Amino acid sequence: MSRDLLSVARLVGPGTEAAQLRDALRDVIDPELGVDIINLGLVYGLEVDGREASVLMTTTTPACPLGEYLTDEVRRVLVTGGWVDRVEVVITHVPAWTPDLMSVETKRAFGW
Repeated sequence: MSRDLLSVARLVGPGTEAAQLRDALRDVIDPELGVDIINLGLVYGLEVDGREASVLMTTTTPACPLGEYLTDEVRRVLVTGGWVDRVEVVITHVPAWTPDLMSVETKRAFGW
């Protein structure tokens, strides 16, 4: 038996790792809006290669002061959760974020 910590990602079937990590990112809350980055539509892409993940995300505006906070939280959730050993996070503003990217539930919560 290996002495390595058992990775949660090893417990899921092949091809489901990205979906599992995307679900884990619901623990990353935008502190200004009080909503997770998945329901806000801030995560544009997520890829998993072995024990490494790449996350492509945005912020609600290019001037958002929370970019570094959010990228640090993405890394914290995925690494300390045992999902991966390394996370690369890239923030882009192309395409620009719009409220249309939010989940239906989040739009309702904001009264839209």
